[in-house]
Amino acid sequence: MKLSLGKMEKDSKFLVTLSGLLASTISFACPSLEDFYDKIESEPDALIAELDGMLEQCYTDSEYFALAGAAYLRLGDLLRALENLERALLLDPANGSAAIDFAEVLFRQGQVISAIEINSQLLSRSDLSGDLREAISARQSSWRSAATQKSFTLGTSLGYDNNLNSAPIADRIALTLSGNPVLLDVSSEFRAAGAPYARFTGGGVFLTAGQAVNSRLSGTITGRFSMQSDYDLIQGSARYRLSEASDTPVWSTTLGLDHLQWGGSAVFSSATFRAGYLLRDFGSCRVYPRLAFQYQKYDAQELLSGYEYSLGVGSECDIHLNGTANRIGIEFGALRNRAEYSQRLGGDRKGWQGSFFWQRAAGSGQIVAQYQHTRFNDEESYSLLFKNGARRRENLHSVFLSYVLPIDSFGRSAQFVSTAAYHNQSSSIALFRTRGVSAEFGVVWGF
Repeated sequence: MKLSLGKMEKDSKFLVTLSGLLASTISFACPSLEDFYDKIESEPDALIAELDGMLEQCYTDSEYFALAGAAYLRLGDLLRALENLERALLLDPANGSAAIDFAEVLFRQGQVISAIEINSQLLSRSDLSGDLREAISARQSSWRSAATQKSFTLGTSLGYDNNLNSAPIADRIALTLSGNPVLLDVSSEFRAAGAPYARFTGGGVFLTAGQAVNSRLSGTITGRFSMQSDYDLIQGSARYRLSEASDTPVWSTTLGLDHLQWGGSAVFSSATFRAGYLLRDFGSCRVYPRLAFQYQKYDAQELLSGYEYSLGVGSECDIHLNGTANRIGIEFGALRNRAEYSQRLGGDRKGWQGSFFWQRAAGSGQIVAQYQHTRFNDEESYSLLFKNGARRRENLHSVFLSYVLPIDSFGRSAQFVSTAAYHNQSSSIALFRTRGVSAEFGVVWGF
């Protein structure tokens, strides 16, 4: 075979280049990393700095990236820990130390199901020492309990309400009879009745954490009892919530059922669907639109039943002021209530609602405050008996204030709870003007 001089020169250059690369690879081989492991717990910052200077020699070494991932995990930098551990497992899928830390990162990120699956694969390995197998097995049990959590609450409280029966504040009601206004005295039995009461509550929560979706099923039942049994109430509610598996879920949906009994008789039931979406996350603040649909059934007065729609936007912010954590929320939305029956007095209703929420740490406990304003206008005449058939217009203001304090003397999960509430409903029709103030205090236990 005849070779040209040019080809021989090219081949010679290729061999020289190849030899140089091989020599470079050999001279820059990744050194032993055995002495670096002691620094993971004691000096993770210094370890990362040293490893950064060795990247060119160790860019194909699985142990190198597993070590870096462990150091970032120790520092709580989950994103960089995940990047390095993924690289380690790509280079060597059998790297057990990388898999152990990789599962830990996933769990801390809220990907509980994925973490449990990797843990299960680790437990199937035959090269685990007895102590390590025991530790991974214990971690698996703990994570499985985190993936499905059950909790229960019981509470009791004493309080006083100056309008226990939600009666109108007017002593006299003006009616239009034969075109003329007539004042009628409100019977004493229909006037505001103030009385002390006892409240009992019970509830439970069943939470399941998935790889992509979290589910939460909850239920509560509340009973309020006083010496005036005609005003006793029992309220039950149930909620089923689906949301993105994240500390700050992008989306969530909730289905709710509620039922109210008053004086031993059913008076109101509802079914509600809510959906929310995280529109923008500014770090400490989040902006989200929300929509809701509710079917309302009045058991005692069926003609009042209807369908309520709402669409709104809100924001929540976590703010630190003078070293104290504060959570502030504000929301505004439009409301529309459509009558189920054409005979409903006032017909359809429309309006809006705005609310403000504030929560902050106070000593060993926390303070929660909420203000809400709701406005509703009837689209048709309510009744010719009131102001010659004028349309009803209502504004409801409500204020809620609560203080929650853990109390060790009543049990590990016991809390002292005190609340105060005020509501004032103004209306163009005196019959619907109400006002009330209540206060109560009690203890709630968690199990």
